[in-house]
Amino acid sequence: MKNVYNGLMNKIDLSKFEALYDQFDGGHGLDHINRVRNLAMKLAGKYLPEKKNLVYAAATLHDIGLIEGRENHELNGAKMILSDKDLQKFFTKNEISEISDAVKEHRASSGNPQTILAKIISDADKASDSPGEAMRRAVSYGKIHMPELSEDQQVWRAAKHLKEKFGIDGTGRRTYFPESEFAIENTYKPIFEALDREDYSSLINISKS
Repeated sequence: MKNVYNGLMNKIDLSKFEALYDQFDGGHGLDHINRVRNLAMKLAGKYLPEKKNLVYAAATLHDIGLIEGRENHELNGAKMILSDKDLQKFFTKNEISEISDAVKEHRASSGNPQTILAKIISDADKASDSPGEAMRRAVSYGKIHMPELSEDQQVWRAAKHLKEKFGIDGTGRRTYFPESEFAIENTYKPIFEALDREDYSSLINISKS
């Protein structure tokens, strides 16, 4: 389906990039992009209203580098944006550079966003999941990369990984806007509480929610 965002007098057709997400794992499909876009646009309305079109584009494009694999996908995505001729129909050279920079810096483990645009995309990527979505993404990753683990072990590994990443001192807990911190707290609190209780049944129920 063609997705055209009409903002600031520009018609921005990003459908060819959205189509890429059909090739990625369930945790990085178009549903994920839609959630990231929704939160990013809410943040943009408050913190960067004059650049909503750039925020929408960066949120849509932030994971396109996965087409070349998960490793360094943020760097590959940034390069794809800089070299894409179609984006030049919608954005100036400086705007494309801003979008590329936001994509390059979005990753929780390695990003160092400096601009408001980059911080919005970084936060939206980390804070847009529901508890169930977060667990399913983590379990899905484990099944691909650690297939030797049993179903029970996959669930425990996923929950422990999420606590390491999104706990108080985790790299995923580094946020730039209070709305993002609130969203992360609501997403991961039930997972962490179930993990601390060693409550496997609750973790399973969260995964299915």
